[in-house]
Amino acid sequence: MISNNFQSLDSILTTSTSPVINFLTSVSVNTNEGTSVRNVVCSVIDPAGNILGQFNMSDSGSPPDTNSNDGRYVVTVNISNITCLLVGNYRLEYIAENNSGLFSNLITSDLRVINSDNQPPVITGTNLPDSIVRPLTDSTLLTISINVSDPNGICDLKNVTFITTRPNGIELPPIPMFYEGNGQFSFSNYVRNSSDPSSYGYFKYRFTARDNSNLLSPPAFDSIKFVQPN
Repeated sequence: MISNNFQSLDSILTTSTSPVINFLTSVSVNTNEGTSVRNVVCSVIDPAGNILGQFNMSDSGSPPDTNSNDGRYVVTVNISNITCLLVGNYRLEYIAENNSGLFSNLITSDLRVINSDNQPPVITGTNLPDSIVRPLTDSTLLTISINVSDPNGICDLKNVTFITTRPNGIELPPIPMFYEGNGQFSFSNYVRNSSDPSSYGYFKYRFTARDNSNLLSPPAFDSIKFVQPN
């Protein structure tokens, strides 16, 4: 059985240019009248559910452990091979196994990772048609897209949305855009014929991108003129 997990830090301050997650952690292990301990492992899991590392904990008396065979297993977690830093709550999982192949209870705790030099995302371009004719019958597929960059890496983007203002001034709720790769986000919808006068004229679009620290990009604006069919 394991209990009394400890970690030297509850929050990690790092940067996306040189991301490092480093802290000391320990846990108490009781054999509970079973066979001796084979291993004790601490796993570090990022906010997206990816296992960044699994670290074998030791009770050998060698640093960072200070007292051998006291049932307190210790390890220094050091993760530096991070290609794109995700900020937010990381999960730590602790589990032990004995030499009979039996596993202990699982203990979890949270570790907050913060980018101390976070920069907001930037919308670098929009790709919308100048105008589109509403068809008399059937429908026409309309795709709009924008290009977004983030100084902290594309993985730091939380969402990209746009708000549409109809020609009559009515503002519609935000609509999410979907990542297509290479910094491009897009949204597609079918354009159909309409008898509503507000379906014709200039539709205005306001695009924003949000990162995982909830910083917003400066908005980008564009428009499409919806034209009546001949």
